[in-house]
Amino acid sequence: MTPTIAQRLWLEPATLTPDERRRLLAARAAFGLFTLLPSVALAAAAFGSSIALPSLVAAVLSFVVAFVVLLSYDRIGALAKSLAATAGVLVISTFVLFQPRGELYAVLHVGLVFYVCFFFTRRRAMLQLTVLFTLIAAVSIFSADGAAHAAEVMLLYAGAFVGTAAITLVLRHRLIDALAAAERTSATLDAFFLHAPAGFGFLDCDLRHVRVNDALAEIMDLERDEIEGRLLSEVAPINAPLLVPLARRAIDSGEPVLGAEIRNADGRCHLVSYYPIPGRHGIVGVGTAVTDITHLKDVEQRLEETNQSLTVLATTDELTGLPNRRMLAEQLDLALARARRGGLGVAVLCLDLDRFKEINDSLGHAVGDDLLVEVARRLRAGARETDVVARYGGDEFVILLADLDVQAAPELAATVVERLRSAMADPFAIGPVELQAEASIGVALYPLDSRDAKGLLAAADAEMYAGKTVISRVA
Repeated sequence: MTPTIAQRLWLEPATLTPDERRRLLAARAAFGLFTLLPSVALAAAAFGSSIALPSLVAAVLSFVVAFVVLLSYDRIGALAKSLAATAGVLVISTFVLFQPRGELYAVLHVGLVFYVCFFFTRRRAMLQLTVLFTLIAAVSIFSADGAAHAAEVMLLYAGAFVGTAAITLVLRHRLIDALAAAERTSATLDAFFLHAPAGFGFLDCDLRHVRVNDALAEIMDLERDEIEGRLLSEVAPINAPLLVPLARRAIDSGEPVLGAEIRNADGRCHLVSYYPIPGRHGIVGVGTAVTDITHLKDVEQRLEETNQSLTVLATTDELTGLPNRRMLAEQLDLALARARRGGLGVAVLCLDLDRFKEINDSLGHAVGDDLLVEVARRLRAGARETDVVARYGGDEFVILLADLDVQAAPELAATVVERLRSAMADPFAIGPVELQAEASIGVALYPLDSRDAKGLLAAADAEMYAGKTVISRVA
């Protein structure tokens, strides 16, 4: 891209490659130097005595050369710098030769030496300095009062020029190294910024997007030029009430704000973080990082559902849907812990179908399983809402009554037993047959019969087997 005249004169910003930017910088430096030197010389001459006509012509020539270099540097190339440097020597030499006390103007040569050493390659700088020093020596000899005076002036010039050149070359070398390192770092960061799979952006202190990468544009479902230059609240109106305060907090506190979870209108989930960006005089904006975590949220949800399913499988009887032995043990331990703390009672009812094995042997296991399912349904209906009805194994069920009044526990347990017997009284229609199932029920109470879970189950089981009855086929 070739800069426009307005861009060359600092009137408009220019977006250039590093090489183009360096060439424009050199042209601007030449323009500044070769308008400044004659301006200073003219001002000094005006204050001193008068401005000689050759000095005025040389100053005008310097102005013309400065504009020619700035406006034509891209066409005349390296010649522009050599032309500027040579013209500068001629202008200063004119002031030295034609102004009263002209030797005072020789100090302006230092600016030329600095320009040549800074903007020329080392080899070209040495060649150009040789030409400059030759011209300056010729002027010194012509204007000096004798050979000794000329030698004295030339030695002083040589010392000043060598010192200025050495300092400038060291400074230039360090600046070039620093610039190269900065360009490498910038190129690396640009490559990461532009091609990273996550969305990255930079917002100024007004929360206006200065720069974003393609990933962030894709997340926002917009083009980059539709985001850059616009406020956060404009490009993300749905999530702005959440995001704007977070970004503002990062700017105000100087601390990063990490991991804000948002969900877009299309249902996708993202993790948004804001990082304050420090400048020379404080925070200059925030960087934003946006990561699509929709897949992770889906995996998390599936894992949660799987865990819930596994928990159900681990604590639920597959055939009847009742709590299994493991769940019963957990609930019984919890009930006993509450009873010990609150001085409450607990009742455990063990129920076993009489002669259930004969059903399996004569009618098959499928009929036996269907009978167990119906028994479980009736037990659940006959128990209280707060009671735990569990299948303990085979044809044995346990009903847990928790948080009872100790004095009323025996009577309440007897009431529940009667309700269960009543629920079991009607025949069970299992496919083409009806079965009359009777059950033996044993009861154990805490703290009367035992003070631990194992003892309560054993006591209830013993009472149950003591009262075994008969199960018979009636149709």
